Amino acid sequence: MNKYLDKTQNILYLGYIFLIVLGIINETLFYSQFGINILEYSDILDVLISPISKLSSNVSLLIISSTVILILVIFPKISRKLKNKNWFISFLKSDQSEDNIGKNIFEVLIVLSMIFFIGIFVGVGYGKGQKLKQKIESGELIYNNEINFIDDELLKAKLIGKNSSYIFYLIEGDTEVKISPINGTIKYLSN
Repeated sequence: MNKYLDKTQNILYLGYIFLIVLGIINETLFYSQFGINILEYSDILDVLISPISKLSSNVSLLIISSTVILILVIFPKISRKLKNKNWFISFLKSDQSEDNIGKNIFEVLIVLSMIFFIGIFVGVGYGKGQKLKQKIESGELIYNNEINFIDDELLKAKLIGKNSSYIFYLIEGDTEVKISPINGTIKYLSN
């Protein structure tokens, strides 16, 4: 039991580091399409929280991700019950030992989960950036946010993104993304 717990903890640590790297890639792919090096504007907290933020920002993505993680936990246990079924053994191309079946299933699920998360993070980062860039170029962008600065200047803008220190936005008629620090310059943001 201790061996299984240690292995699970190690996989969780490595999985979180993997998600952090994917979060950085996601943000970089999105913001680089607007000429912004997001890492220059991010602090360590932004980097650590970005994968959790991305996964929890979309309900369907959260449900799918939770399901993938749940399958990772439950399926090896189910495979032990199927270990004596001929179709299952031939599917895995493995001998009948319980350890080998569980290990093979777990390794396959880890690889499939990694491919799933790479696809989600890379696809969403690049795809959202491309979609937004096309809307900007075609003039279809809706400027539905208001930014109220400390000096009472009120801007109608489109909020592109934000992190703990900066907001990234577009002003109507301008195609260049503006960057403003949040602390000491902005009173509030509204939708």
